[in-house]
Amino acid sequence: SSGINAEWPLRPGDLVINTAAEHFTDVLVLLVLYIVQDLALILALIVLFLVFFNTYVFKAGLLSILIRKFVATIVVTVIYLALCLTFHVWAMQMRWGKEPDFYIWETGKDGFLILYVCQRAGSVLYYFFYKRTTLRLGDPNYYKDSHWLRQHAG
Repeated sequence: SSGINAEWPLRPGDLVINTAAEHFTDVLVLLVLYIVQDLALILALIVLFLVFFNTYVFKAGLLSILIRKFVATIVVTVIYLALCLTFHVWAMQMRWGKEPDFYIWETGKDGFLILYVCQRAGSVLYYFFYKRTTLRLGDPNYYKDSHWLRQHAG
């Protein structure tokens, strides 16, 4: 589907930000990167729902089929967005007003380290589920009346 295809560059962009952000010492650059990442995740959710609204399944009023088939992707994306927002706010609070060479990973920040690991692990789940959803939404059965749809409509 064209909506998902138009949005595909956001996945590598998210990966690049996750990989490279910790190497920047300028807090304003980090702030911009974090805002771009969070906006891209919100855009990904919006695009996903727009693609859902474009399917025959949705137009036929069978939203429950879409939710049942893609609930994991929606939940993982929302959780990943929450993890990113929490991590970004906490990281900026620790860095703001500090020297550019401030070491953020000092001892006593175990909660921050746990959040960092969860956010990075969440990114892997997000990439997997979102990619799987893009492939599944390419199925023509979602865009026309079919025997498959009648079976799933129960």
